[in-house]
Amino acid sequence: MIVIELRRAAGRAIRALTALCLVVLVQSAAHAETKVQLGLIGKWAPYAAVYLAEDLGYYKEAGLSVEITTYRGGGAAQQALAAGEADIINFTPPGVALAVNKGVKEKIVGPGMPTALGWHCVVLKDSPIASPKDLAGKKVGITRKGSTTDFLALKVADRAGVSIDTIPVGWGSLIPSLKAKEVDAICIDSTLASKLLLSGEGRSVVDLGKDLEPTLPDVWVASQSLIDDKPEVVEAWLKAMYKATAHLKANREFGLKYLKEYTEIEDDRVVEREYDIVIQGRSTAAKIPREWLESSLTLATLAGLEDLPSIDEIYTDRFESVIAE
Repeated sequence: MIVIELRRAAGRAIRALTALCLVVLVQSAAHAETKVQLGLIGKWAPYAAVYLAEDLGYYKEAGLSVEITTYRGGGAAQQALAAGEADIINFTPPGVALAVNKGVKEKIVGPGMPTALGWHCVVLKDSPIASPKDLAGKKVGITRKGSTTDFLALKVADRAGVSIDTIPVGWGSLIPSLKAKEVDAICIDSTLASKLLLSGEGRSVVDLGKDLEPTLPDVWVASQSLIDDKPEVVEAWLKAMYKATAHLKANREFGLKYLKEYTEIEDDRVVEREYDIVIQGRSTAAKIPREWLESSLTLATLAGLEDLPSIDEIYTDRFESVIAE
């Protein structure tokens, strides 16, 4: 009898253990996360929502495991996507057009922001340059040829009907080059512009975010293989990111605190400017009007780029219904 009871107990234990294993396997399958390789250019203020989506658990809710890699410039991020080391990157429409022309399989899937919010063409406070027309024949500092700063500087000159000489100095040397008067003006992003304008050392000649039409300074780009094979992953990532963006925009006190910690900017005035201008202007929906893309590609032609692909070759409207929930 004792032997029989021991056998029965052992049988019950085995069945219980088997059931437990099955539960674990089912739960593991239910919580399996799809890995997404995301390529960014440093910890730029507009990217705050990308990290916030992780912190708030939005990626996990969407069944995603997002690994973020920072690259030294958009070109490096583009190379990573082309090599299969990144699934989604932040880039520019002209940059995507050049990549597609070279055979890279990718498409724009959503906007970052419509215009270069907070970006300015800046001169020193005592500069005689008072308007875009005064830039005629002047040296304008940019990060590099073919960059957003290059495109925007050329757009300013084109609208003013003048010619300028764009001088690539690198991001870290933009302000030093201006102060040393090696260039007459610089086209700079929101953070650098805020530092110069708030300190009184610089003066804006053109507010690139307000004075220019939408030209999409940054867009979200996915590999064609991800779009084709796992469109639900692209959609899930966009929803999570735009949801985090909406959360930032709707909660100012929280947003200011998060932005300060994320960017490590010490000057609260700069943080407030970044939040009120840049964060508040970030997109929370994936749809892109075609005229915005057309304007962006026009910037590329100003830089001498020719034989650009059509909009349909660089953009897919497959995800245009995605909005922040």
